[in-house]
Amino acid sequence: MKTSLIALACSAIAFAGSASASSSAPALRMVTTQPLTVRGVHFKSHERVRVTQHLDATTRSKVVRATATGTFRVTFAVPMAIDPCLESVRVTAVGARGSEAVLKLPQRACPPAP
Repeated sequence: MKTSLIALACSAIAFAGSASASSSAPALRMVTTQPLTVRGVHFKSHERVRVTQHLDATTRSKVVRATATGTFRVTFAVPMAIDPCLESVRVTAVGARGSEAVLKLPQRACPPAP
């Protein structure tokens, strides 16, 4: 009896571990910088997501709906090319059902112009 309870407990722990390992956290991936395009993955199925682009002092937001598989793609029209030596870019995505993700592209330390 004691052995079967231990086996059952081990099976339950193994099942819970494999279930949590298969579901990944929401994330944003950079597709292109001109125009600024990001792809969201691992959001909840058909979730409404507000995606906000923070470029220095300006912000722009768009609302998209994730697909059945929890992905989306959004493009922001940036007035000029993003210079990673002069600007930092942050994109946030907040879903209506609790999914959240952040993508940060910090300003690089570039050598001074000659």
